Amino acid sequence: MERQIVTQGEAASFAFFHVGLPIAGESKLQIKPSDKLTFSIGRKNRKPILTKVFPDGFEKTGDSYFVFLTAEETAKMPCLLYQMQLTVDMRGKGKEVYTLADRELEVAAK
Repeated sequence: MERQIVTQGEAASFAFFHVGLPIAGESKLQIKPSDKLTFSIGRKNRKPILTKVFPDGFEKTGDSYFVFLTAEETAKMPCLLYQMQLTVDMRGKGKEVYTLADRELEVAAK
């Protein structure tokens, strides 16, 4: 699992390139406006401490997504190791939820 490190109280951003679901026999299933794309940070097996749902806190360029955390958001995060995930809920109904990215996030003191 890839680990990202952010400094408490400093703005941070994360890039997710070429986002889509690989489908057998097809190149990739693209994210549609009816799908719910969610970025979350939390301790493993606990409720997330921060959640952003596209388009709030995101930017999109083609099939790549960029998530931005403000200095105020990272200042509220205790210095711990977290699980950072990007998930998509196909058609936004909660029945088909897929994890697109799963990384460790370490919040370090300033």
